[in-house]
Amino acid sequence: MIISKPKVGTLFSVGLFIAMALGLFVYGLVQIQSVTDRTWWYVLVYTSGPVGLLVLMKILITLKVFKISKERFEIRFPFKFQKYTFTGKEIDHWFHTSIKTYGGLYEELNIVLTSGRKLALSKQENTEYDRTLTYMKKKFKRLQK
Repeated sequence: MIISKPKVGTLFSVGLFIAMALGLFVYGLVQIQSVTDRTWWYVLVYTSGPVGLLVLMKILITLKVFKISKERFEIRFPFKFQKYTFTGKEIDHWFHTSIKTYGGLYEELNIVLTSGRKLALSKQENTEYDRTLTYMKKKFKRLQK
């Protein structure tokens, strides 16, 4: 059984960014009443709050736990309260993408189902990525594009 979850380091860094954005938003709201020139405080409040909230919502909505056991795949979205289960027969094709960037190599595994649904796992964001890729190469080599 392979269980791929979000990495703690990724969640920590995104959480730190969100905390800083929302902290700046609250600080700007508190300080805006006591200053004479409010232009930059309005810019701070109107940018940091929405950016922090949008990033928080995107992370919570796209957070997923990917579980594989005996050609049965299960994806849970904890904050959307959804669970999606499919078998290996429902996989239309899959592909592995590697992009060389300045910071290193970005790798992503994409699975396309016959229903049209697309799933993506990246090495930088998920645990057990290598085991999942090895499993897909071993069991579903004929579906690789």
